[in-house]
Amino acid sequence: MVLIILQIIIYRYENILKINVDFLYLILVYISVKSGFFKTVLSATVIGLVTDYFSMNVMGVFGFSRTIAAYLLNEISRHIDLKNSLLVFILIAISLFISNLISNIFFYIILGVKFSPNLILFQPITTGLVGAFILIPSKIKEYLDVY
Repeated sequence: MVLIILQIIIYRYENILKINVDFLYLILVYISVKSGFFKTVLSATVIGLVTDYFSMNVMGVFGFSRTIAAYLLNEISRHIDLKNSLLVFILIAISLFISNLISNIFFYIILGVKFSPNLILFQPITTGLVGAFILIPSKIKEYLDVY
């Protein structure tokens, strides 16, 4: 719930805060790691559509790209050690990079929007850092069954 509130604050005050962390994506990462295929894909679609709504862009672009990223997260997370914060950072950053790259390609095709380094590079790195930082406390690692 805290992550959802933080994301709403970021969307409302994006120009003032200059913060570029996707907290909804961190929720998606958690769901992808803890859940099965169907729940992961369904949750990713819903979270992507919510992201589309808040970002006021073409509906369905983030819904599609987040679904692909969640599928990759779901499959890859089964084969890596989630106790390692560096691997968690890499997993979050690369999967969000792929998701945002897909979205940016659609924005380019549909709206003619140029590729945004903010969306493709900076947001995956900052979101990955926040995600890895959240996992540092051992209580959270215990809750995720990765400690």
